[in-house]
Amino acid sequence: MRGARGLHVGLAAVVAVAAVGFFSGVRGTDRGVEALRGDAPPPATAVEARGYADMRERAYGPNARMYEGAFARLEAAHGGPGAPVGPSEADREAVLERRAARRAYDGAPPTIPHRIEQLGAPDCLSCHENGLRIADLTAPRMSHRRYESCTQCHVVGGDPRPLAATPPAPENSFVGLASPRRGARAHEGAPPTIPHPTLMRSECASCHGVHGAPGVRSTHLDRQSCTQCHAPSAALDQRAPAPLSAWPPPSMGADRP
Repeated sequence: MRGARGLHVGLAAVVAVAAVGFFSGVRGTDRGVEALRGDAPPPATAVEARGYADMRERAYGPNARMYEGAFARLEAAHGGPGAPVGPSEADREAVLERRAARRAYDGAPPTIPHRIEQLGAPDCLSCHENGLRIADLTAPRMSHRRYESCTQCHVVGGDPRPLAATPPAPENSFVGLASPRRGARAHEGAPPTIPHPTLMRSECASCHGVHGAPGVRSTHLDRQSCTQCHAPSAALDQRAPAPLSAWPPPSMGADRP
């Protein structure tokens, strides 16, 4: 009996404490709300409450509208896929001269015009796998399939370290064969042949795609199969190397080193 009576007393005490706490909390909340109301002015900016259903449909934050009108801005700056491109002869010559300045000879791998860490192919692929343009800088797309040792062929053009002495270039009289400046046409209006060897240049978009220089950018970027119309040149892809006694070949001209 004493045990049952003690249990009943304990339960009654718990219920009483809970009731007192409930009513005290309710009355305290009312007083707090009334105190906060007062005559305080409303906030200058109201923040919209985000619902769970709305979170999946709408973006929030400072970059929420970053993609609105993005394609329109790109088209205004660079033209759409079918926009006509009319490179001038001066643009073409400037591109070819800049291209030659980064190669030991025609067909040689281009030198790297910036500092590198040489930690592996993924570092190079972050910009050059698909091509990238940031402000006025353009990282062209690789013209060949992926290889794991980029610096086996591509070397830094100059020592990028501050105050480092760049050793002089070794004496070398080697001069590479010069490719035609333009592809031959079967007849007027026919698509020209590819005016260079296609070895390691299977990705035409590397030079002639959307990130290409104005002088050599394709006039019809919306067409995806280049070799459907532009055939490789058998004379360039299968040409035999000239004997050493023939250097420099007469076809190089006096303006070549």
